[in-house]
Amino acid sequence: MVLDSAQNGFQLMCSLGYIVPWTLIASIGTGMMLPLSNFLALNFFAQKYTDLPPNEIQCQVSTAPQYCQLALIDGNRLLTALGVVMPLCQFLTLPLVGVLSDAYGRKRALIVVFLLTNISLVTTDLFVFCNLSFWFSIAWQPFMNTQVCTTVLNAACVDLLKPRDRAAGMGVINALDTIAYVIGLLLGYHLQLKETYIVATCMNIVTALYLFLLFPETLPPEKRSWAQLKPSNFVPWDSIPILWRTTTLRNLSIVTAIAAFVDNSTNRMMGTYYQRKMNWSSQDSYSFEFYWDISMIVWMTCFFSIIVWFAGEVGAMAFGRVASTVYILVGVSLVRPAQAYINCCLCAGPMTFALPAVAGLKSRLVGEEEQGRMQAAISTVFMVAGSLGSLLGGIMFEKLGNVSQDGHFHVDQLAHALVAVNLLGAFFCCILFYDLFQRTKHFIAAPDSRCLSDDVSEVQAYGSL
Repeated sequence: MVLDSAQNGFQLMCSLGYIVPWTLIASIGTGMMLPLSNFLALNFFAQKYTDLPPNEIQCQVSTAPQYCQLALIDGNRLLTALGVVMPLCQFLTLPLVGVLSDAYGRKRALIVVFLLTNISLVTTDLFVFCNLSFWFSIAWQPFMNTQVCTTVLNAACVDLLKPRDRAAGMGVINALDTIAYVIGLLLGYHLQLKETYIVATCMNIVTALYLFLLFPETLPPEKRSWAQLKPSNFVPWDSIPILWRTTTLRNLSIVTAIAAFVDNSTNRMMGTYYQRKMNWSSQDSYSFEFYWDISMIVWMTCFFSIIVWFAGEVGAMAFGRVASTVYILVGVSLVRPAQAYINCCLCAGPMTFALPAVAGLKSRLVGEEEQGRMQAAISTVFMVAGSLGSLLGGIMFEKLGNVSQDGHFHVDQLAHALVAVNLLGAFFCCILFYDLFQRTKHFIAAPDSRCLSDDVSEVQAYGSL
């Protein structure tokens, strides 16, 4: 029997059809607004430290004024509070969204969550143009954000792609999302604050119209699981047990949690670590983010599907963990920004393999009627573990990264902590990867296998191996 070869990036985009333009349009608006969100919070908090009219407070232009410096303290406290609140909010909303998309279809669910997500954009516009309290936007964002939309979008991709192509397809979507984000970033960089929000709001209106008129319904009526609308399924934690239904699913969930926790904890520290160790300016930070995004685009579009084809989703995840460890081991020894750029270009892309690889592999282990719940559960684990990792990174830097009583910054202590966290995560992942590879290696030889019948009992039997 001759096996079909995996689709290349262009073929995957053709298979995804109208999802591709929608992803690009939506992400351009996000790229324009996201870098400004922290500065809007500074402008809001600065109002209590100055008698200037709100429209004359421009912390996004310069944080040098004293009222902006005082607002930075409130802004840092807000980020810490959101780091604690965000996991709880995601735990409440993501599983619920998964149930709705399985029952009503992907398009209807995406319309609902997209409109709800943009409530925060409406309140932000009212703050920018009418000085409505920014607390409305702050309070809404943890519950409804782009990650909620991405959950439904991943489920739609699963519906359209063959099992073997799902991980690569999600990688392509992530790469396109990053490309559009960079375009939005560059557009916003050349616009004033109000101009940026006018253009971004218009982009979101176009995105909503596209969603209503052209976005396809990828889940046929006969595959929708109306039985999931029973009241017990609307309890937020009801979808979570799907993650440990079988040994394979459980181990994949643990690997996802470790990857998100380790990467977010170390990434939380690395930016400030570079600022402490070398002459790292805001321009360096902008350049670093640009190289990070370029690395992700290149690796996702050119290499991810090839790695999945030859080594499977587990092999792609293992490759990403190796890259993450190398990134930290090399990064703590760098002394110039240019060296950090090179390290980022080589390693940042593979570090993003975990989520699309896990999502693609797990999509083979449940029936079509549970894909929404599965993608929501994966996103919940990824977001919660990542938020906890960021919180740990903040605590570690607070303890090890500040100036000591003798007036010096002991960079070695922070470097040791960064390396220790990564090596510990790599050790546990290595054990789990070996087990997972033994359980899933037949997928490499059988491209469209999922235990590929839709018989759920067969899927469960596979997971019990």
